[in-house]
Order: sequence, then structure tokens, then C-alpha cells
Amino acid sequence: MERVLRHTDRVAAALATEILSGNWPEAHKFPADTELCDRFGVSRTVIREALRLLSGKGLIMAVPRRGTHVAPRHNWALWDKDVLGWLGNDQNENNKYDFSGDALDMRLALEPTLAALAAARADAAGNTALQEALRHLGQTLDLKSEMAFLGAFYAAAGNDFALSALPLAEFSLSHRDTAPPLDAYRRLTAAIAQKDGATARRAARQAVLQAFLPQ
Repeated sequence: MERVLRHTDRVAAALATEILSGNWPEAHKFPADTELCDRFGVSRTVIREALRLLSGKGLIMAVPRRGTHVAPRHNWALWDKDVLGWLGNDQNENNKYDFSGDALDMRLALEPTLAALAAARADAAGNTALQEALRHLGQTLDLKSEMAFLGAFYAAAGNDFALSALPLAEFSLSHRDTAPPLDAYRRLTAAIAQKDGATARRAARQAVLQAFLPQ
């Protein structure tokens, strides 16, 4: 069963890349199951499980008597962790779709508000976790440590929906060519500890923008 699941994940990721890159546009008809079996060297069971997975993410739809087609983009579950992972793994410059700007827009809309909430709600444990994550990030400067810092930041906001947005932040950061904006993160951390919501908002916005400005 584990082997089947690995094959299913591999096939689903490859098919999702065809869709998310725009190589297979909306309404594109999928190849027959037998053709997909030959392409990936797997059984029809694996293909059907992969298609079921993509259907659950809103990427494909079955059209009666016409087969399986790529679904309209407005149906795609772009906030889904798997979908964002597939997007992050596919950074071909020939892609017809560019979601990085949209992800940046959403972070700019979300993170300043989370910063103000964290300034109002973070307790001693939340502040300590944030400061520890910042210290570790300063020592490593890698994506894993930055995501740990953002996780502590989002958690400090005290909103159960917030942590669900972390995969979006990780996808956004996967497109960044600059170093983590440590100075802005330091200002953000200090403002949250000082319960200064206005400064926390500004620092959060600066952190998002500075991460994508040329150095």
C-alpha cells in the first residue's frame, strides 16, 4: 500500500504541474488512463487515485461522456498545502501562470493584521517563542528557520485560522532571492513584546516588502 501511495503522489504531482504551469490549460482534456499508465509506468489504480486526489483539490473535473478535463482556475484550491507545495516545486520560467505576485499580495493583506493581533494578544510564552525563533533565524538564515519564526509570529496572533496560511508564506518565500529581512523581523518582535500594534503593523509590512526588494 505504501508503494502505491508513493506512486500516487508522484503521478499527482506531475499532473498537477502540467495544470498549474498552464501547460494544460483550462478545459484541456486529459489523456486516456491507458496513456497515462504507459507514461508513468503505473497501474490504472494509481492513475485513478491520482485523479481522485486532483479532483479533491479542484484542479480537474469529470465531464459526462467527455472524460476528465482541467477545471476552471476559480475552482483550484490554491490555499491547499499540497497545491502550494506543487507550485513551489515548479518554478520553470516558461510557466504561463505566475502566482508569486498574488501570494505576495495576500501576505501584505494578512501579516500586518496578524502583527496587530499579536501585539494585543501575545502572552509571555508567545513572546518567548517568537524571540527564540528570531535568535535561531539570525544564526542560520535558512528557509526552515524563517518558517519557524513566521510560525511563532502567526501563533502569537491567537487566531486558529492564521496557521493555515503558513503554506502560502512558504510558497511566497520560495520565490525570494534575497536574505531574510532580519531588521524588520527584529522590529516586529520588539513591537509585539511592547504591545505596540501600529509599529508591529508597519514592521510586518516592511518585512514582506523588503524580502523581495533587490539588495
